[in-house]
Amino acid sequence: MSIPLIFYLVLLGLTAGSLSGLLGIGGGVVIVPALVFVFGLSQHLAQGTTLALMVLPIGLLAAWTYYKNGHVDLRIAGLICLGFTAGGYFGAVLATALSNAMLERVFAVALMLVAFKMLTASEPAPDASSTIQAATTKLHITVPSALALMAVGLLVGLVSGLIGIGGGVLLVPVLVFYFGRSQHEAQGTTLALMVPPVGLLAACEYYHKGDVNLTIAALICAGFFVGGLIGARLATRLSSRLLGKVFGVSMILIALKMLLGA
Repeated sequence: MSIPLIFYLVLLGLTAGSLSGLLGIGGGVVIVPALVFVFGLSQHLAQGTTLALMVLPIGLLAAWTYYKNGHVDLRIAGLICLGFTAGGYFGAVLATALSNAMLERVFAVALMLVAFKMLTASEPAPDASSTIQAATTKLHITVPSALALMAVGLLVGLVSGLIGIGGGVLLVPVLVFYFGRSQHEAQGTTLALMVPPVGLLAACEYYHKGDVNLTIAALICAGFFVGGLIGARLATRLSSRLLGKVFGVSMILIALKMLLGA
């Protein structure tokens, strides 16, 4: 592997990590398209290599920055994590049975839907009769809410394994609009999921099919750690409303590239 290629892969990790810390996403929405369109990997190999990043605690520095500012709910993260790990495996099994072209379309459409929701929906208003809790208070964990969070983790993990993303592009909107979390807390809690090896089962499934490049994953990871810290520090200085808009616009641009550039 040439020195320039190594540099560009580390730079990709730095960029993806910065956006991950800033927007609370896993980085797959940036890394997967970059590996496909810039580095020439197949959709399957790009997704498998990206999911391999989630075996390491790549979100540690970013999550810690959010945590110090009170923007991480470890209870929510733990419950989602339980479902996410299993869902990731089943999604990976499904993905390996689909064509590259089909995976690219699924990836792009999923991002478009999330972006549209983030850009058009208003802030959830607190309502005593609603199941959504006020964003400024701790979510009261009951048996139904715990099961709901695990179900969300299972579903998001399934999509993550299917299209090779960390799940933040889906989890952040769900935590904001359906569980009443602030944009900052939703992002910080989602990043906390990237500390345990939630992508292990999904990555193993891709690896067994020959769709993981460990060298590329390691180089991207090197930049991702530092980038995540930079993005998280910037995010804690921005408003939740602005973060939501930046999140939505970013997803639209990536989705358009996936739909038009394939």
